[in-house]
Amino acid sequence: MMTEQRKYPAWMGKMRGLTATEIKEFLAGPVVARVATIDEDGLPYITPVWQEWDGTQLWIVPRERSAWVKHIQTSPMIAVSCALDISPYTRVLMRGKAEIAAGPEPMQGQCLAIATRMAVRYLGERGPEYLLPTADRPRYLIQFTPTKTISWEGVEWAQQYTE
Repeated sequence: MMTEQRKYPAWMGKMRGLTATEIKEFLAGPVVARVATIDEDGLPYITPVWQEWDGTQLWIVPRERSAWVKHIQTSPMIAVSCALDISPYTRVLMRGKAEIAAGPEPMQGQCLAIATRMAVRYLGERGPEYLLPTADRPRYLIQFTPTKTISWEGVEWAQQYTE
């Protein structure tokens, strides 16, 4: 059944899924990722983390003792939710496979570069003042490759829910 395209005011958002470029622009901001893993009891476990999206993969730098890293080692299939929780309610949901790219070890190389960019994005220009004194503390570098991505911006329901 064909329905007519409704016009929406700008404050309601795009009322559609995001393009790859729009996803990259959205995730370049200080958007916290919520990582969902399965714990040792088979229960969902959700952790808010800083993230860096390169257009293909999401990078995360957890501490050595982060409980959810063990979940990834046991079951690498995870889900990630990144959302703007105020209007226009931008959302990016991803499912896929996480891999430990490095660590646990003191931050260096790619891990340190990613973590430094994240510190600036989430804490502002003084972010490295927090990060650099902790660079010797062991961390992992997690590489998440989504196999499915769903995105949406807008306050109105997607058409699939209205027909």
